Amino acid sequence: MASPDGAEGSVTIHQDARLYASLLDTDQSVTYQLASGRHAWVQLVRGTITLNGQLLEVSDGAAIEDEVTLEIMGNSPVGQRAEILLFDLL
Repeated sequence: MASPDGAEGSVTIHQDARLYASLLDTDQSVTYQLASGRHAWVQLVRGTITLNGQLLEVSDGAAIEDEVTLEIMGNSPVGQRAEILLFDLL
């Protein structure tokens, strides 16, 4: 959605950050590789997910550091999607 270089049609921002959004059905997952020295914030907008095995519910947020791989799995009731925002930060 946003990046310092406008990559892949994203909005250009003047910060060392990237913002991603995802909709996940039940048991659908997405993996994100966090580069060395980077941090992340995951904000759950709607639904339920597991983030590296930890349950998050609507409006929960999670600060991540010292992790390389983020595994995010949709965990909402069937027929409902989880909506997440992932911020990759310095």
